[in-house]
Amino acid sequence: MQVRFHHVFPIIVLTLLAGGSFWLERATRVADIANSPDVLEGPDVIVEQMSITRFDINGNPHYYLDAREMKHLPGEQHARLDGPVVHLVRDALDMRWSSDTAEVRDDSQRVDMAGNVEGERTIPGEAPAHFSSATLTVWPEVESAKSTTPVTLTQNGSVATGDRMDADNIFGVVTLTGRVKVHMPNTRK
Repeated sequence: MQVRFHHVFPIIVLTLLAGGSFWLERATRVADIANSPDVLEGPDVIVEQMSITRFDINGNPHYYLDAREMKHLPGEQHARLDGPVVHLVRDALDMRWSSDTAEVRDDSQRVDMAGNVEGERTIPGEAPAHFSSATLTVWPEVESAKSTTPVTLTQNGSVATGDRMDADNIFGVVTLTGRVKVHMPNTRK
């Protein structure tokens, strides 16, 4: 059997094309960012005095997310905030939370607050309610919050404590669960 050049030529061309493709891929490869030590040492984005406002369908402010500083680290799916404030607004109902730090996740759909979490809820015709806890998760879009650490609620001189808390700004409801204790001031003189 005799091998002719016109039979071998396509095999030679395909071999050269495959080798060239392999070389081109290697030559243009970007360094692996996730394993680069320079990238892992610091944030890729830092924003000072950050402020985000989300609006409802009618163009009214729905909630605000402010922070002294926001940092995002490469390869992470969340941003870290220093001095965050989440402010939920619905008609006359108003709920505001602040903490030392927070992590914003799910495209600002969830804010995990930590360290000296303080909050205030105002409803027309009622005294403002003040909250404190070590941690709090806020879902601004659905106007709810949850703490799985002990919470203290103070309103009009009364103090209530609980192991956990759920808050809903749409209905203006705050629920303490677990071991709940209530201390009401003596109003008799």
